[in-house]
Amino acid sequence: MYETKTCRKALITLILLVFVFVSCSPERKLAKQFLQNKEPEAILLLAPDFLYKKSYKLPDSLQIEDLQTAEKDSVLLANTQVIQYVDDSTYFAAFMKGIYNELTLLGYKAFVQEQAGDFLVNGRKSVVFNLAQAEIEEYFDSVGDAAYFGGEELYRYNYFITAVNQNFWFEYSGLNHYDTTLRVLFSNLTVTDAYDGGFRYFPLSGDVKYVYNIDSLQTKDIYRSAERAGYVNATYLNDFLMNKYISHRLPKGTTPRVLFTYDRLYGKLRKLKAAGFVEM
Repeated sequence: MYETKTCRKALITLILLVFVFVSCSPERKLAKQFLQNKEPEAILLLAPDFLYKKSYKLPDSLQIEDLQTAEKDSVLLANTQVIQYVDDSTYFAAFMKGIYNELTLLGYKAFVQEQAGDFLVNGRKSVVFNLAQAEIEEYFDSVGDAAYFGGEELYRYNYFITAVNQNFWFEYSGLNHYDTTLRVLFSNLTVTDAYDGGFRYFPLSGDVKYVYNIDSLQTKDIYRSAERAGYVNATYLNDFLMNKYISHRLPKGTTPRVLFTYDRLYGKLRKLKAAGFVEM
């Protein structure tokens, strides 16, 4: 018993020491420094005019192998529930609203294409963040549920909902000798039909039925999701800039032991579990 208590105390002490070490680490100090001295000084946001739309919904009656590639794409898009009705300019306007507003709230000087002249005279440390390509993909996603009734009897039910992937490819580059390396960054977000359901047991008959409701996606949901995607990608960009700032200021040959993300709503630095951007 004494050895067990001693081991437990030693483990707790070790955990506390690790926590103190990480909380006072050079990486965290640099992250706090970044939040106080935001770099870059200005960000120019650019977006394309054309939104790629792709469908993976294949009608049972369609002999797709008999069609040319262009015909395939056209027929598949015509069988989509929502993305065929999405207006490109409205989608990008929503996205730019989300990313511009969030970057501004994070403390950056953000500019859109119409403000390019103001951007060019606004500080030495400036970057261009160009949404070079965006794509939305509509497909069926499977939803499954399972429950036990009547002892150990397992009931399963599966049904399909509509999902839309939003894929973004950004080009990041600096101006005025500030990090002029061109980087291509990828991110992805998904929006689906709203759904809920569950098993119902009827004790008199012993029947089990599955009841569910689906609130189908509409174009307004895609536009709302585009605005949210702008907000999310702004947070990804802030994390990317912060961790790059940390990496460049650590001693030469040193690799960051921890990456950070900043939660603006709570004003907290947190460990980054998964990077928002994938560098291509």
